[in-house]
Amino acid sequence: MVQNTELEQRVAHLSPSQRGQLLQQIRQLKAQKSQSSSHQRLVAYVVLHPSVTDRDPSVLRDYLKTKLPNYMVPTGIIFLEALPRTANGKIDTKALPELQSAIFNSDQSTPPETSVEKTLAEIWSEVLGLDTIGIDDNFFELGGDSILSIQITSKAREVGLRLSPNQLLEQPTIAELATVVNVTPEVIATQTPIIGSVPLTPIQHWFFEQEMIAPNYWHQAMLLEIALEVSPSTIQEAIATLWTHHDALRLSFSYNSTGWQQTNTDVGNPPSLVEIDISHLSQTEQIKAVAQYGTNIHNGMNLAEGKLIGVAHFIRGKNLSNWLLISLHHLIVDTVSWQILHNDLEKLLNQNNHPTSLPAKTTSFKTWAEILTSQASQRQSEADFWVKQVESPFMRLPRDYSDTPLSTEGTVETVNVHLNAKDTHALLQSVPAIYNTQINDILLSALAKTLLQWGALKAGNVRIDLETHGREQIVSDIDLSRTVGWFTMVYPLKLEFTDSHDYGMMIKSVKEQIRQIGDRAIDYGILRYLGDKTIRQRLAQAPTSEVLFNYLGQQNRTTGDKNLPIIKDIPVGQLRDANNNRSYLLEINAWIADEQLQLNWLYDKQIYQSNTIITIANNYLSTLKAIILHCLTRDEIGFSPSDFPDAELSQTELDEFIDNIT
Repeated sequence: MVQNTELEQRVAHLSPSQRGQLLQQIRQLKAQKSQSSSHQRLVAYVVLHPSVTDRDPSVLRDYLKTKLPNYMVPTGIIFLEALPRTANGKIDTKALPELQSAIFNSDQSTPPETSVEKTLAEIWSEVLGLDTIGIDDNFFELGGDSILSIQITSKAREVGLRLSPNQLLEQPTIAELATVVNVTPEVIATQTPIIGSVPLTPIQHWFFEQEMIAPNYWHQAMLLEIALEVSPSTIQEAIATLWTHHDALRLSFSYNSTGWQQTNTDVGNPPSLVEIDISHLSQTEQIKAVAQYGTNIHNGMNLAEGKLIGVAHFIRGKNLSNWLLISLHHLIVDTVSWQILHNDLEKLLNQNNHPTSLPAKTTSFKTWAEILTSQASQRQSEADFWVKQVESPFMRLPRDYSDTPLSTEGTVETVNVHLNAKDTHALLQSVPAIYNTQINDILLSALAKTLLQWGALKAGNVRIDLETHGREQIVSDIDLSRTVGWFTMVYPLKLEFTDSHDYGMMIKSVKEQIRQIGDRAIDYGILRYLGDKTIRQRLAQAPTSEVLFNYLGQQNRTTGDKNLPIIKDIPVGQLRDANNNRSYLLEINAWIADEQLQLNWLYDKQIYQSNTIITIANNYLSTLKAIILHCLTRDEIGFSPSDFPDAELSQTELDEFIDNIT
């Protein structure tokens, strides 16, 4: 064990847990980048106690793994007889040996050995789109996110490995994750069709609160390429299987004196496949036909009648693959649900596997809705936190036209921008290690700074509604990894800045403010729509956010792409009624596709000129690139208080502490 009496004395006034965490950080000293590698490596300079003669770096690493999070365990070690000092006694970092003399961890690329490790590595490789995965590679430093963690959980479940997304968040390496496989009790879900009344979830309450002109017409859709050998009868059978298996597809909605209600109907009379022959049309005309028929399908559904799913099979002619359009009302589907349906449909239409059965059902949408309702009283203690969040003043967005009517879907325009592949790769696989962040921390840092610049402010409060997948494991006996429905969670995020010019301090500040919310995120929707009447009213009366941000993850990582490609460049028709109102001045959707970060900025042309939003969107990209460059040119890790939760230090105290001992 490495000892350093002087450093022990400097932290003697701290609690044992503080000493354990901070002293290990000190021993690592400077986290420096390896110039000979494309990824970040943490290097420790070590002075052994005179009584220690064993210089085996693996022994030291094994010890540090018992004291530190995985991302803080050094991959490189340099043994020194003494630390070089400046004249005033501080460690002279410039005099430290070059990294070439470091003994790097061979485990950095250690291949999986056990059957569990090999299976997990195969799943990670498939979901993350990487050829090689080492057992000590960090999931989030490989580009992982919370949505991909759900996919990994689902795929592990299919091969008999029981995991939860929370375990992947807490054990982000295969080496760690393999130790907790099948540790949690198995969640037993009802496999028969769910029928009967279902409570509205917070996001569904939000939808009906908008009092849209045409609530029947608010859809999402997917266009797929279908092989010629797949017959219409096979498609119809597959749709009927999905209809029976995924209960949320059978939801219907009605209004009475107590408000909107939803019900799971029985499995009889599944939706019929509509066959549309467009073989007589040119390719250009076929594309137009999809948009025309698509609009009719989206607009032809009725909440009260159920069957909020429409399916059209476009026959394109000899030697041309056919197209399959699936339209779903947003009340019954979300981003993760589309991935589940896509993968299931690929299984059902795969001619090599036909006939086939789907994996077992997970916790039903009805059970989830009931759990949320039952949690309302338990979440009451978080009411003060959320009241403070929404009642605090925040920056209002500038407008080009101040006297404008209510924003509607019919006047929406979109600006699309993207980050190049090189910067996107850095954002996913290099940047997270610098400040121990996840991608949303960086994306939101850039957004907050961009909005402040737009308002000509150096400091202030920025308010953003953050949309997330919402499949939180708030109780232990649920598994939502294969459950279809609208689980989305939206909550207000207030970001306070005293100075947005220092990128490092800005990233740390955003990271800490997001971590402060942590598990409380789901509480907002529960309190806002399901909780105590007084709190519901107070939250409802608070000023609303003007910006919605949603990171949708890596959209081209689903396994069905090869055998059931998603067609992304053909319009599928008008998805929402033009008269339906919108809730935000700006809606920003971000996702990874074709190895690039894609962003679309939705705005109302009655409120903003297109040049204004184009400028803001490009300013955002410039800010994001500057943040990435800042991270890549740092020669040390930037710690923040959430990295040491037991120490209970402020950012200033932590910075001063680190500065004093380095």
